[in-house]
Amino acid sequence: MFEYQKNNRYFVQVAGSIEKHAAEELKEIGAIVLQELPRGLRISCDKETLYKIIYTSRLSQRVLAPLISFQCHSEKYLYSQAINIDWTSMFTLSNTFSIISNVSRSKIQHSLYAGQILKDAICDQFREKYDARPDFKTKDADINFNLHISDNWATIYLDVAGVSLHKRGYKKFSYSAPLQETLAATVIKLSEWDQEKVLHDIMCGSGTLLAEALMIKCHIPAGYLRNDISMQYLPDFDESLWQSLKEKANQEIIPLPEGLIKGSDENPEAIEICRKNLDALPYGDRIELKVSKFQELEAESNKIVICNPPYGVRLGEKNEVIKLYNDLGDFLKKKCPASVAYILCGSNDLVSSLRLRAHWKKTLKNADLEVKLTKIIIK
Repeated sequence: MFEYQKNNRYFVQVAGSIEKHAAEELKEIGAIVLQELPRGLRISCDKETLYKIIYTSRLSQRVLAPLISFQCHSEKYLYSQAINIDWTSMFTLSNTFSIISNVSRSKIQHSLYAGQILKDAICDQFREKYDARPDFKTKDADINFNLHISDNWATIYLDVAGVSLHKRGYKKFSYSAPLQETLAATVIKLSEWDQEKVLHDIMCGSGTLLAEALMIKCHIPAGYLRNDISMQYLPDFDESLWQSLKEKANQEIIPLPEGLIKGSDENPEAIEICRKNLDALPYGDRIELKVSKFQELEAESNKIVICNPPYGVRLGEKNEVIKLYNDLGDFLKKKCPASVAYILCGSNDLVSSLRLRAHWKKTLKNADLEVKLTKIIIK
């Protein structure tokens, strides 16, 4: 019996800066959050809740099931513990596998070398039994393992879904550095959108914010389009429970009211890409899209404005981006009365360039870049 089967404990990887929000979501799904760490959460949950997390969590990235943990002070001991795991009961010679390894503050100092030792142990066990070994892949493997060694304490995990949960499956095309889905979902969550007022992304790009808003409003599970085939490699996987849970969640999908979610962008190519992405989702065709500069949009009151403007990180763009933020502030003030705006700004300086009072600012991370989500209440 593996470690996770004994204690029902798992490790959930999340993007930096959203740990608190991910913890809240996991509690709502039914998990017990045991510890909040940078970019991760230790949780406890039963099998049904685990499956719900995999299928419905919008803020989690990976869920790791610990197979074995042990004190590890040498490469030899790592190998001896790893080869004792019955890998051949988990997958076959026809399956491919991958390993992500991370080492810190330990006698084993190199992550890639530690991963190689684990790989050798797995392959040697297969050779001993079948005189052949499964293929190793760095990407898109059938089954994925994670090795973590910190302060000489090693844990070998199975990646439950096998892919990052931020991959929803609707992003068929991309345009101009789109937001990661988990960050977009966090922005929608923090916007406190009541799902009754019109929500308008005035610089929608390829449509990630719109898609996440649609999925939240219509109760579309985050994994609706994703094929979590690696679930089957859990030693105690319950296919009947998994399918039943998915069917129940899918039955809760509701239609999108016409005109509730809108998107616009000045680039026709962006709108075309956005439409293709949204059409992959139920009711995505009901999102209104328009080619228009935000400056040229008609005035509309009592709505939620949301957008992710350029950050101006490239050399020579600063003055141009400051002008854009000046124009954005003027647009909000003149054309969005009695509305609330949530702008994902690249820096505090760009928040100031809006020339509007920020009701609050929250720090988030877009990849490795620290950004500010700013709430502006327009009278």
